[in-house]
Amino acid sequence: MWREFSLKMDFYSKWFFDKVYKNMKLGFISDIHEDIKRLKQALSILKSFKCDKIICLGDIVGYSIPYYDFLSSRNSPEVIELLRKKCDIAIAGNHDLFAIKKLPKYKAKFKYPKNWYGLNYWQRKSFAKDRIWLYEDNELSALLTKEDKNFIDKLPEFFVGNFGGVRIFLSHYAYPDLVGATKFEPKTIKDVKEHFEFMQKFNCKFGISGHDHKEGIMRFTINKVDSLGFGKVKIDKNIPTWIHIPSIAKGSFVNGVAVFDTESFVIELIPLSQKEVRF
Repeated sequence: MWREFSLKMDFYSKWFFDKVYKNMKLGFISDIHEDIKRLKQALSILKSFKCDKIICLGDIVGYSIPYYDFLSSRNSPEVIELLRKKCDIAIAGNHDLFAIKKLPKYKAKFKYPKNWYGLNYWQRKSFAKDRIWLYEDNELSALLTKEDKNFIDKLPEFFVGNFGGVRIFLSHYAYPDLVGATKFEPKTIKDVKEHFEFMQKFNCKFGISGHDHKEGIMRFTINKVDSLGFGKVKIDKNIPTWIHIPSIAKGSFVNGVAVFDTESFVIELIPLSQKEVRF
């Protein structure tokens, strides 16, 4: 029931899953980019951890030729079908919105013309002034069906849930650019001040995102920023914290998944194996 409910959310709705479960294991995947083989591997790993919920943090589609080498196996419809079956919550990423030619609700102060996708590439390039990702210069069509487009269209830009008594803010990236449509990359505490303030509006001290394809985990708190590798990381539940997890797509970065335990407040980053998995 929960899986069916969560994946049919209105795109702009902010839903709250307030039923409290005692101690939950949450499995996280992000940045699939049409890689069905690595998605199957990721889900197999999360199954072995006996995760209570599986959450996708966006960029379900989006195959960029310079970054990936699985052209013959990429398959957006199969990826989306598997997510429908196995994933409990899914968030929209920048590549997802581009695939259906939809503007983000949270625009990071960039003023899109109403006819943004009616403009040609060169017109948008001139208007964007290198602030906004444009995609067409290196990204292939996701080859989506009508049903796939409807699925993506209903994905929210963020989700706030109560998991095992822990309120968690889920998004593809940082407010005011929740889907990661701009080229700005937060690197300092000052850069994420607005994101922490936005999280606080929903009574959240902990947020998780993807987008940057980090090798391991990138952790932002109100006190420091640090980049950690794969393995286990203890999160201080009393300090506002925002973390990035790895991508699962096979690219130039080491890919992996994450498992968060709501009781111990430990998040574990697990690299994907090279062994292919069949369901």
